[in-house]
Amino acid sequence: MAKRLFKSESKFLEKTRTAITNAETNPVIKAALAEYGMGDEPMAIGRQLYNDTQNIWDSNIKEDAESLESGILYRATYDELQASFKVHRDKALIYFKHRPELLVKLGVKGYFPRKYNDFFDKVRLFYTTIKNDADLQLEMDKIKLTVDVVDECLSLLEELLTKRSHFDKELAESQDMTKNKNAALLALKEWMDDFYAIAKVALYDKPQLLEALGVFVRS
Repeated sequence: MAKRLFKSESKFLEKTRTAITNAETNPVIKAALAEYGMGDEPMAIGRQLYNDTQNIWDSNIKEDAESLESGILYRATYDELQASFKVHRDKALIYFKHRPELLVKLGVKGYFPRKYNDFFDKVRLFYTTIKNDADLQLEMDKIKLTVDVVDECLSLLEELLTKRSHFDKELAESQDMTKNKNAALLALKEWMDDFYAIAKVALYDKPQLLEALGVFVRS
């Protein structure tokens, strides 16, 4: 896991906003910084870096929320289909215990599928095999796995696949935005490090003004 730049990104952004705003609006601070090369042009660069980073950070929060929401919806549908499939699979294993060729045909031999892609494959095989074999469907009717039930499960599978695609898309967008956010935060931090270094020199004899920029000065 990558090391976080800050314990709280929002606190860093707020501290940055306060420092830049006070540097722009306090005439004494502004003049002192300008004497050491931190005039209007460099400050404009810092302001733009902050604005861009804040916008990217806000977008990242939005993308994370959308990814979380799509994941919750996908998981709920997955759990619903998984529960139905497990019951139907167990009943088939019991009912066709002495007909192993049918169990192989239905794809229910062996362990219950745990990986999502394996689960999708096994579910599709199970229900489409029943749907495409009229004689087998008649047998399944005896254990209440009717045509309607099969169709409902296949429809739920298609819904699940759609939600999985949406979840993958939202997750990828969230991850990309996180990378952009981290790069923006790093660039802003580097600028602020230079800003604070200049401010500490420019306001060396004015600790109260340094504190207005968020720099703690020991008394």
